[in-house]
Amino acid sequence: MESGMDNTDRDFSEFDREFDRKNTHDLKWRKAGIDAYLSHPVRDDMIPMWIADTDFGCMKEIVEAVKERASHEIYGYCAPGNDFYEAIIFWEKRRFQWEISSQWITALPSVVSGINIAIRAFSQEGDGIIVQTPVYDPFLTIVKRTGRTLKENPLKEENGRYEMDFEHLKMLAENPRNRMLILCSPHNPVGRVWTKKELECLAEICIQNNVMIVTDEIHSDIVYGKGKHYPLLSLDKRYEDCFIHLSAPGKTFNVPGLKMSFAVIPNGDLKKRFDQMQLNLSLDIRNTFGVECVQACYTEAGIRWLAGLLDYLNTNADVVCKFVEAEMPRVRMRKPEGTFLCWLDFSEYGFTDEELLKRVNLGAGVVCVPGDWFGSGGKHHLRLNIGCQRKVLITALKRMKVALEENEK
Repeated sequence: MESGMDNTDRDFSEFDREFDRKNTHDLKWRKAGIDAYLSHPVRDDMIPMWIADTDFGCMKEIVEAVKERASHEIYGYCAPGNDFYEAIIFWEKRRFQWEISSQWITALPSVVSGINIAIRAFSQEGDGIIVQTPVYDPFLTIVKRTGRTLKENPLKEENGRYEMDFEHLKMLAENPRNRMLILCSPHNPVGRVWTKKELECLAEICIQNNVMIVTDEIHSDIVYGKGKHYPLLSLDKRYEDCFIHLSAPGKTFNVPGLKMSFAVIPNGDLKKRFDQMQLNLSLDIRNTFGVECVQACYTEAGIRWLAGLLDYLNTNADVVCKFVEAEMPRVRMRKPEGTFLCWLDFSEYGFTDEELLKRVNLGAGVVCVPGDWFGSGGKHHLRLNIGCQRKVLITALKRMKVALEENEK
């Protein structure tokens, strides 16, 4: 556990507290939306474990900050002030020992919008954009929707552990039409937390071949055990001159609906081009409550709350591993090193992806993201979100077991 993450005698009752999200317009729990998402109707008593937000209540400091701002009764256009930038600076230094400047920061509505901006600002239609599949599916769709060419650098998998294929990456990077790589760090959905050596090897290949790296580090706080997340740009001053960092408090503090993320771009010329494209795409509007949220999250109170969250999620991950080993031995998985997402391999059942969806998502009513949506290497997999109360997680796992065994005996 990192310094400042003491979990001794911690009370985890706040994470066991359940909320009724069905009538709050929350996408995760909206049945009609899930039916459309899967192109199939799900059970009325579904357990949604698909979209990557959690079912935990926000820490009280966030709730209080939003309530206090709401009491002002006027919610006009806003602009982040010094407190906003200082909060991000504090967090990056406190959590990752990375010293950044307020001049490097651009506020964004989401990390995905930052990827969209970067692709449009620093590549042309037809250019190749490298992604490391299986990977968060918006990486794939944004590349295609912007008229760029998707270049997959599939991760290598052995016994459920994934590694980067540097030899194949070097071949892709040497093609001058491949202009950018989008890095997912920690990786969604496979749960890898990349080592310093892996990141440096990736960066050196890209620098040598003039390939820009845009890093999605939104899961950077969710790392277990002795693992350590390294912001790519923090590893070498040269990286600050040619790469872009994207992050947000959304996954850590369960506030994605407040729509506030940020880019860190130390190179002034790159930042100017990025900011201009943001204006061109009308993605420069700030969320009033999102600004307050960042300032409430990135504090010493946030550090203490995160310690409890990590311990709870780590135990949830252990619960899944033990259940799979004991009750679903034909399912293959490795405990994630980071994120609150488990990557489950159902290949040994021999189901098609459609059959797997029908058994788990529709039959069991446990709504997961189909693995083939993540590109190469995703077939016969499901991504399971474990950011929920433990008893809900156990209920979901028991349902999955029953659905998988149906007509198998």
